[in-house]
Amino acid sequence: MRQEFDVVVVGAGVNGLATAWWLIKRGVKKVAVVERFAVGHDRGSSHGASRITRSAYADPLYVALMKVAHASAWPALEADAGAQLIHKRDGCFFGNPAGMFGDYLAAIEGADVDVERLDAAEGRRRFPMFRFPGAVEVLHDRTAGLVAAHDTMHALHGLVRAGATVLEGVTVRAIDPVTRVLDTDRGSIRGETLIITAGAWAGALLPHLNERLAPILQTVTYLDIPGDPRAFPVWAWRGDTVDDFYYGLPEFQRAGLKAAHHLVDGRRDDPDAPRGEPETVRVLEFMSTHLSSAPRAVIATERCLYTCTDDEDFILDTVAPGVVVGAGFSGHGFKFAPLTGQILAELALEGKSSVAAFEQSRARFR
Repeated sequence: MRQEFDVVVVGAGVNGLATAWWLIKRGVKKVAVVERFAVGHDRGSSHGASRITRSAYADPLYVALMKVAHASAWPALEADAGAQLIHKRDGCFFGNPAGMFGDYLAAIEGADVDVERLDAAEGRRRFPMFRFPGAVEVLHDRTAGLVAAHDTMHALHGLVRAGATVLEGVTVRAIDPVTRVLDTDRGSIRGETLIITAGAWAGALLPHLNERLAPILQTVTYLDIPGDPRAFPVWAWRGDTVDDFYYGLPEFQRAGLKAAHHLVDGRRDDPDAPRGEPETVRVLEFMSTHLSSAPRAVIATERCLYTCTDDEDFILDTVAPGVVVGAGFSGHGFKFAPLTGQILAELALEGKSSVAAFEQSRARFR
């Protein structure tokens, strides 16, 4: 038998759940969320204890969107969840102004966000856990913080279950964008509107997007360091090349300082059979160079499957009548989820979004 709904969301990662939450808030009665695994699974990019939020960005558009996310979208989710999901923490972002870090410096100019530009000496005074070797500048981002990622997923799941049908363990094998029927291993499902937020599997479901979406497996490390790993800021280093990008967070809800190499090197992994062993050598080398006291050991690792576009812009668009897609969040989408969920829900219901920064630059997200 075919199941019928007003809106069907395919994929229950953080963006799919946030979209469903907004649909329920907007009064849609028959919402379904279809997830091939269990909600909160570790096969994609929405699991784990923590993420970074920040205003410091390499692009003025994302600075503007984060202003909206911080001002309204995250507070709305926290209010509905009855829980604190953003934990304020200073942000420390650094690099060579002559390299790609110069984009960060340019993007905050005139952006009216609480981000201060420092030289390396002042950076060392405020953030003594870092050495800041070489010719670097530092951004002190006072809007930054820790996103309680596990708590966010738990809160969204609870809100969505209260107002929608959540179908877990259901694999969507194909989508007919004309009839808006999903062929699944549990029978067919039809929505008056479909919203595809399937992460690394989005390209298989929407083949015309496959070339634009590259699943890339990442390694996240948890490090034993001298001193208190809870005292760190959230931080990121941006070097001279796309792949010279490292970031980290203080200890939060699990042992160890979190650090990772943001790797978008053009390779493509199979989301059903990701390759390789956890890669920690480059992270340890970077941390040994940049920390005031080198890490002692790797405590644990996690795997995370990014789904990247070539320019790391998100895809937020209507791709056929009644079919909306949110994809390519490129490893930096979690912090936007309450806002991108709002945008996707509004695109599905009205064909446009009330978020002015998105509408003014909508071609970037096609």
